[in-house]
Amino acid sequence: MDLFTIIKKERLAGYLDSVVFGGFGAYLSQWAEDNHLDKLAILGKEYSSAPKAYRPQLLDAIERELQNSKITPLVEIGNPISQTVPVSALSAPLVSLKGIGEKRAQLFAKLGVNRVSDLLELYPRDYRDRRKLTRICDAQLGETITIRGLIVSCDLVRARRSGMAILSCIVKDDSGSISAVWFNQPFLQKKLQAGRQIQIYGRVEQRYGQPDLIVMEYQMGEEMDASLGLIPVYPATEGLSQKAIRSAIELAWKKVHAQVQPVLPSVLLQKRSLMEHVQALEIVHFPQDLSQLEAARRSLVYEELIQVQLAILLNTPGRNKVQRPPCDDQQLLADFTAALSFPLTAAQQRVIHEIYADMSADSVMARLVQGDVGSGKTIVAAAAIVKCCRQGRQAALMAPTEILARQHAANLSPLLNQLGLRTALLTGRTTAAERNQIVQQLRSGDLDCLIGTHALIQQGVEFHNMGLAITDEQHRFGVAQRAKLRGAEQTDVLIMSATPIPRTLAMTLYADLHISVIDELPPGRRPVKTYAVGYSYEQRIYRFIDKEISQGRQAYVVCPLVEDSDIADLNSATRVYENLSRNVFPQRRVSLLHGRMKAAEKEQDMQDFRDGNCDILVATTVIEVGVDVPNATVMLICDAERFGLAQLHQLRGRIGRGAAQSYCILLHNARSQVAQSRMRIITSTTDGFRLAEADLEQRGAGEIFGQRQHGLPELRIANVFRDAALLEPARQDAIAITQGQMDMPPILQKRVDKLLSLMT
Repeated sequence: MDLFTIIKKERLAGYLDSVVFGGFGAYLSQWAEDNHLDKLAILGKEYSSAPKAYRPQLLDAIERELQNSKITPLVEIGNPISQTVPVSALSAPLVSLKGIGEKRAQLFAKLGVNRVSDLLELYPRDYRDRRKLTRICDAQLGETITIRGLIVSCDLVRARRSGMAILSCIVKDDSGSISAVWFNQPFLQKKLQAGRQIQIYGRVEQRYGQPDLIVMEYQMGEEMDASLGLIPVYPATEGLSQKAIRSAIELAWKKVHAQVQPVLPSVLLQKRSLMEHVQALEIVHFPQDLSQLEAARRSLVYEELIQVQLAILLNTPGRNKVQRPPCDDQQLLADFTAALSFPLTAAQQRVIHEIYADMSADSVMARLVQGDVGSGKTIVAAAAIVKCCRQGRQAALMAPTEILARQHAANLSPLLNQLGLRTALLTGRTTAAERNQIVQQLRSGDLDCLIGTHALIQQGVEFHNMGLAITDEQHRFGVAQRAKLRGAEQTDVLIMSATPIPRTLAMTLYADLHISVIDELPPGRRPVKTYAVGYSYEQRIYRFIDKEISQGRQAYVVCPLVEDSDIADLNSATRVYENLSRNVFPQRRVSLLHGRMKAAEKEQDMQDFRDGNCDILVATTVIEVGVDVPNATVMLICDAERFGLAQLHQLRGRIGRGAAQSYCILLHNARSQVAQSRMRIITSTTDGFRLAEADLEQRGAGEIFGQRQHGLPELRIANVFRDAALLEPARQDAIAITQGQMDMPPILQKRVDKLLSLMT
């Protein structure tokens, strides 16, 4: 029977992922991997974990990809509805493990775990050291401890405000007693009966004037002794406990560890003093000793980093040669600066010279320009556009939002027109007649520079002779979008980012790019004064905002949520907007902006704020990448502890763009050491690169920058900051492998191929 017939049966079955035993998606993924069809393998995985409503679209995509493949999709599976598909134990779906049914498999799928091999690569994010028990009398505030004792009593109460169930048990040992607290688990009351022995792992915190033990995990009966030692803590999701994850991994390991194959060549293991893959896997999941655990982790980190470096190297094309007409850069720069109403900073001049050198070379430019908010990246881009057009070619600048594209057009067009260049703006709201005219001018060469949004890469938009592709706020675009804008192989590429990227992360994600940094702000720009305060200051802050507005200024108020949530007791934009507009500032013009609004509504609200038709803009982080509003002098961020350092810095960058002093006020309820540290760091510096390094250390590369925008998955075990010392050796070894100096084992090749399929 062929796969097209199986797909037909899957449709008739109602997209239940059930037409093949073990799941259609899991079967397809394994079949595709065996036939080196990586995109089909990924689609199969997505099908297994996707909601039912999305599966018809995925099945259509699977069928199209199958039709495009050159392999005849014949499979020997007999009756697909009843016969087991012959797959290896490592590649088998999770339901092949005892105790994991469809519901639990769906929970694991939320973690990206669809097969047994995925389960073994669900690496712990932390470890709990339970190698010693703490006597209750020795418990100290702020410590995370393990105690063992007898339950004396157990009471259930409801919080007045939220209605949350709070279970409180008095536990005693021979040294004293303490109240152990569980939140939102009222069903445990029947289990936690007086007289029973219990072992608890938790954090000692002060509640209502006395120390309580906030329970993280607990065991009773025979489980107590088994829980002592170094206990791994895994990424989790609601409905999937740590105990369930650990049990599944233990079961999987017993079943398949003999099938685990080497990842790195043996010569590399010796050169870098690394463990075999199977040994490292066993230790990270079942550690006995901290030094041994660190060595195992280092080995797995190295494996991951070398895979990423290999994928980047193999995905990086050689720099294409390009014929360029001669150009007098000195005269060009003199003409450009003469057209400006302000002097360039030394940093801007340095970066422009670097760009001009690239654009005079015999190979195409590929450069990333990093500059903190307000550092003047747009003027640098303008200088590049002028040189491109003087060389007889066309330029394009793509921004992620319409309002940002319009801002670029408003700022750049007068300057470029003054220098004799013809510009146009193309967005989703450009009328059909205007679009047709722009497209015709672009094709004929009557247009020098096109500024716009994703509309620049839509069908029918063709350049006569494209020479330069610029993307702004580049992390908002995926790899495919940037490649589509670039088009011709002889097009220079300039990427601009206001998100400071630490060098360690840039080495990983942008190994194929030259990097320029604008590390100087224009003269006269005042640093934003930043304050972190508790909610006792709220009314005082509102009085300050009102004073600023009375002087003709404007203010942002940023909230972490759009609407109120039962899960988190945080300020929502809708609730804050209603309170401010009705109760606090009834005499002021207050607007609301969030991501659930229609694009046209968002653009209009932002434009009203920019034009001064709104005094206070209550918003979510949709304003993180926004427009210049020089008149906005106050940024109030509610529940600031819920934001990362990089995000707080980006939000702060929305103000301080005019001559008046600006203020960023962080209202917070920071209790944890990490959150309190974040508040101290953000108030101590306005250096975006220093903040980015700190954020990378605290939160990891995936969260600070959104690596999926680059076609790379989030790192599973490596931390680019902590493991920075391994990056360069991994890159050197990856180069040696690509040059044939070392063999690439089949498993490593398979993993790199999978990464490459994600990047294309």
